[in-house]
Amino acid sequence: MSDVFDILQDRYQALVARKQGEDDEEEGLVEDIRTFIIDARQAGASVADLDERSQLRAWMRFLAEAVYDATDVYPDVTLEPLARGQLTRPQPAQKPKPSPALPLAWMLTGGAAVAIIAAGLFLIGWLSRPPEIEEEPPTPMPAPFVSYAAVGAELEPGGTVRTPADTFCRETPEIVAEFALERIEPGTKWRWEVQRDGSVVASQPAAPWGTEAQRATVRALTGGPDGVEPGQYDLRIIVDEQVVGMRSFQVLDVPSGVSDIQVSDVPGPDGPAAGAEAFEPGVRVIYLTYAFEGLCPGLEVSHALHREGEPVQERVEVWDGGPQGRMQVAFPAPADLPFPPGEYETTISIAGEEQVRVGFTIGAVETETVDPTFGDVTVALGVQADGTPILAPADNRFDWNTKVIYGIFDYVGMTDGLRWTAVWTRSGQEVAREENLWDVELDGTEGTHWVTYQNERGQVLPGGSYSVTLYIQNVAQRTANFNVLYYVPPAE
Repeated sequence: MSDVFDILQDRYQALVARKQGEDDEEEGLVEDIRTFIIDARQAGASVADLDERSQLRAWMRFLAEAVYDATDVYPDVTLEPLARGQLTRPQPAQKPKPSPALPLAWMLTGGAAVAIIAAGLFLIGWLSRPPEIEEEPPTPMPAPFVSYAAVGAELEPGGTVRTPADTFCRETPEIVAEFALERIEPGTKWRWEVQRDGSVVASQPAAPWGTEAQRATVRALTGGPDGVEPGQYDLRIIVDEQVVGMRSFQVLDVPSGVSDIQVSDVPGPDGPAAGAEAFEPGVRVIYLTYAFEGLCPGLEVSHALHREGEPVQERVEVWDGGPQGRMQVAFPAPADLPFPPGEYETTISIAGEEQVRVGFTIGAVETETVDPTFGDVTVALGVQADGTPILAPADNRFDWNTKVIYGIFDYVGMTDGLRWTAVWTRSGQEVAREENLWDVELDGTEGTHWVTYQNERGQVLPGGSYSVTLYIQNVAQRTANFNVLYYVPPAE
């Protein structure tokens, strides 16, 4: 076993312990796994043992799933090829020594001949030998890996997981899974298993991978009458008895519910009116605060506000938060106006079932009741925008060339829909009438108003005694008398 392999084995075991124990920050763990995968890939250039190289690939594939979960990017887990070796040329065999008993001349002649023959043979062999070819390292086989994995509580009609999640509510009837395998050869043995607290609770026997489908959908867990047993689970995908992917999830052990419900007219659970049952007039926003537990992603949660038994606001959302905590929901009054007085209720429903209903009241604004009344009428030739009369003679006498008369009056206590009337007379005979329904939005409940009388043809008013009388609901309120002088031709 090589030293590099030993060092990487210790680092791998430490990373697995951190990943399973979750005793490190997620960001730091993912970065350490990335560094390990880079070092393991580079170690392929120096680790020659086939078993050790296979183990390095398995380690990288197992840890790569954590990087994919955190970043949605699957890292490269291909080993670097083994470095090319330097082949050495064999040394020629030692020439046997001649027998010392031979004469010196024979030794010289024989030695020369042997040398010539040996040199010739060496030259022929050197020229005719094939060129030296360096050994090519074997091409590594692509390592299978899981490129996508999701678990959920139900499947779409097309076979995909509906609302993937890693947390499920208590009494979930079953858990389904969908995953995709890449770089896997058809016919390769694969299987899956689900572990809980280190023990296998569900599995599929090893079977050959199909030649067409790249994705697989499985029913990972099926519960009894009470649903899947609560706990922490790991779905493991295994190819050739090597873990190539894993997805962790949990089933909550507490039912979905809410508690500690508070209603307030200020944000935050500790406001001055937190938990109040009655509010002063003028409330523009109602805040509903509560604690929750046992909630899981995909669950429908509804918040509603009712007035006098009728719903006035409702908000339905698909839960995407944590399983427990505190929540605050705001109900603003329409058009930024205060809520009208009355009896109110807020409700919280989970998966269509009402969990709680809390009632409260908003009081009415106390105002002094004033009967609808018109003030004295001032007759004038005109009026300013603020209701100030223009050319109003003290004796209510107007010149013979007058074309328009204004009747200006104050009013209080007016309400929507009140019928009011202005009647004009000349010499006791009615000459004009104006009838209207009072509009508070346009004219308010108190202020100054005016009516006018003029000849339909725009001519001067005929001389005579006139009056204008104001009515509310056919009850006379005020009358003003005035005179228009007769035309007197100038004396000749």
